[in-house]
Amino acid sequence: MSAPKTRQPIVVTHEGGVQFAAQVRQHRVLVDQPERGGGADAAPAPIELLGASLGTCVALYVQQYCHSRGLSHEGMRVEVQQYGAPNPNRIGLFEVKVVLPAGLPDEHREMLEKVARSCPAHGTLTHGAETKFAFAIGAPSTGGGTSAPLGAYSLV
Repeated sequence: MSAPKTRQPIVVTHEGGVQFAAQVRQHRVLVDQPERGGGADAAPAPIELLGASLGTCVALYVQQYCHSRGLSHEGMRVEVQQYGAPNPNRIGLFEVKVVLPAGLPDEHREMLEKVARSCPAHGTLTHGAETKFAFAIGAPSTGGGTSAPLGAYSLV
C-alpha cells in the first residue's frame, strides 16, 4: 500500500528539441542533453539531476545538523560522482564525498555521517521507490503547463 501523496505534482513540458521544463511548485527547472546527445547543453541532463538531488539533500541535512548545534558549516560542500551501469541502463553507483568545514570538531563526524545518510534522497535510492505510469491522450497545453486528458488512461 502506498503512502498518501504529500506534494504537488511535478509537471514536465516539452520546450523544443530535447529540452524539457519541469514545474516544481513555483520553480521552473530546465533539462537538456549534451551536444553529443543532440542537445544544446543549456541545462543538466535529467539523469544528472538525480545526483544533484542526492548531493543537495545530503548538504541540507549536514547544514541543518551544524546549524542546530551552533557549528559552522561555511566551506562545507558535497561532491557526487555518478557511474553508469548497463542492463538496464541506469546509474549503478553514486559516490558521495562530504567535505566538512575546517575546524569542525572530530566528535561530530560519526553523527554527521549518520545524518547525511538519513536524507530522503539517499533513503529513496537505497530502498527504491515504486513507480506507476499512466498514459493519457490529451489536448495540447493552453499555456497553463498541463494537458487536459481526453481519453481514459491506465496505470502500467
